[in-house]
Amino acid sequence: MSETIGVFGGSFDPPHCGHVLLATYALSAAPIDRLLVVPTFAHPFGKQMAPYEHRVAMCERAFGLLRGAEISRIEEELGGASYTVRTLEALHARRPGVTLRLLVGADVLGDLEKWKDFERVRALAPLFVVGRSGYAREEGMETPDLPAISSTRVREQLRAHRTIGGLVPRDVARYCDEHGLYRG
Repeated sequence: MSETIGVFGGSFDPPHCGHVLLATYALSAAPIDRLLVVPTFAHPFGKQMAPYEHRVAMCERAFGLLRGAEISRIEEELGGASYTVRTLEALHARRPGVTLRLLVGADVLGDLEKWKDFERVRALAPLFVVGRSGYAREEGMETPDLPAISSTRVREQLRAHRTIGGLVPRDVARYCDEHGLYRG
């Protein structure tokens, strides 16, 4: 029987509790055996992000306690702009015979037409969509809603020198503080 790997990509700028809840839910309820967390190396639309090394380190802190989750640096290895289709093709080439599922929150459903080769993405890794508070649900979607936490909100809180307790895992908050991230 083939192994099924969930692929959870994103900027993770920074990773927050909603991300961790999605990963936890997927590992316990999705039809997957393991989960690859894939931080974006270079945003395809030129979005400014914290340096890659910081985002990887925060992902290690955020997802490190989840059995079955691992942080993948595949987008760094591929170099250049990070496109989901390219990442999935590389994962298929490196892991022949493995089945992939792409994990996404319902908040991205409205943007799928902007993705490069979305039909190819769907063919390479069928979506596993988790609800997100404040966003429309897919027909027949039975997953719980994730809390309305966003990395944008976390960055705004940090820029305003406000607490981010409860929005991000403690180790991520500590890392942001130690490295002065998002204080701008």
